[in-house]
Amino acid sequence: MRAKYWICAFSLPLFTALMTTCGNRDEAHVSLTVKGAPDSSEVVVSRLAVNTMQVLDTLYISGEKAVFRTEVMPESPEFVYLRYNETGAVSLLLCSGDRVEVRTAWEQPAPVSIEGSEESVLLNTVDSTVRDFNLRYRTLAGKLFEASAAGREDEALKLRRELGTMYVQRKQDALRYIMTHGRSMTVIPVLYQVTPDGQYLFGEYTDAFIMQRVYDSLYSVYPHSAYLAALADEAQARMGVMRKSSLISGAEEVSFPEIVLNDINGRPQSLRALDGKVVVLLFWNSEDVDQRQYNVALKELYGRYSDAGLEIYQVALNTDKTAWAMQVSGQQLPWISVCDPMWEQPSSPARLYNVTALPAMYVISRDGDITARDLFDMSKLAMEVERLL
Repeated sequence: MRAKYWICAFSLPLFTALMTTCGNRDEAHVSLTVKGAPDSSEVVVSRLAVNTMQVLDTLYISGEKAVFRTEVMPESPEFVYLRYNETGAVSLLLCSGDRVEVRTAWEQPAPVSIEGSEESVLLNTVDSTVRDFNLRYRTLAGKLFEASAAGREDEALKLRRELGTMYVQRKQDALRYIMTHGRSMTVIPVLYQVTPDGQYLFGEYTDAFIMQRVYDSLYSVYPHSAYLAALADEAQARMGVMRKSSLISGAEEVSFPEIVLNDINGRPQSLRALDGKVVVLLFWNSEDVDQRQYNVALKELYGRYSDAGLEIYQVALNTDKTAWAMQVSGQQLPWISVCDPMWEQPSSPARLYNVTALPAMYVISRDGDITARDLFDMSKLAMEVERLL
C-alpha cells in the first residue's frame, strides 16, 4: 500500500513487517523550524515500518518551532516523515544519535534545509529529483492525453516517444545514483520509485540482480536493518520467477537479462541501455593469454561493424580489478568493458547466464533476443552479426 503523502513515495511489494528489536535502541533528536507557521499548527510524525506507515507523534508548533525525539535502533536507520500544512512534508533518514536541525517555511512550495544528518540531506536531494521528474512526466502525459483525445496521431506518437525517453533516462540516472551511493540507505527509495502512472523504474524480474547488489553493499554497513531483510526477500522472489521461466534455456524466445557493472572509470554500464543494437556479450578472464589474443581479432570485427550498430559488452570475471583495468587500457579495447569481481556469488550475472566455462558468448539481436551462443569462429560470428544488422 503506497503512502500517497510522502515526498518520495515508494512501495515495497512482497515485503513483510519485520521491524523487530535487535539490541538496545538509541534516539535521534530533531529540531524543526517552520518560518511563518501559526502557533499550535500540527506536524504529524510518521515512520516507515517496511511496508506500512506508523504515526509516531503529533507535534504542535510554538514560535515557529517544534522538537521531537524518536527511538532508532543502532545499525538500522529509519525513514521518518514530517507532514504539515496539508501539502508540506519533510523526509528524514535518521541514524542512532543524530541531532538534526530542519528549516523550512509554512507557505508551499518551500525549500528545505537540513543539518546534522548526511543521510537526510541525501534523501532530500532524492526527493527533489523525483519531484521534478514527476512534474515533467505529468505535464508530458497530460499533453499526450490531449493530443490522443483530439486525434492528433503524429503529435501523440512524438509525445509517447518523449515519455519513453524520459523514463529510460530516469532509470539510467537512478542506476548511476545507486552505483555511486552503494553504502547509503537512500538508494532504497530510488530502487522503488514509481512513475505517476504507476510504472516501477525497477519493475522487471531481471532487476533482481540490482536489488541483490544493493543488499550485498548495504548489509556490511547495516546488517540489522529490516529494510534490507525485506529487500533480500524481494530479490529472491524475483530470481525464483526467472528460474522458473528458464530465461536462458529458452533464449530464442525471450529478452536478455540485465547486467549493470562498472567500467574502468567506475561508471555503471547497463546492458539494457544497448537496446536497439546488435550486441556481442562476452564473458572472459583477462588473465588468460588466449582470451586476450582473441580480443585482437574481435577488434577487427568491431571496427568493421560498430558504425552499423554493433556493440560489444565484455564482462571480465576477475577478482583483481586493477589487473583487469590494466589489460583493458593496455589493449585499448574500444567497446564496453566491465568487471564482476563477485562472479562466484549466486547473484552474479555469470550465474544468470549459465556461464560454466570461459570464454562464453551470447549474440543479442536488435529486438533483444539471444540468437546464438559461443560463436568463437570469427567468420561465423561475422556472418551472424551481418545477418542481424
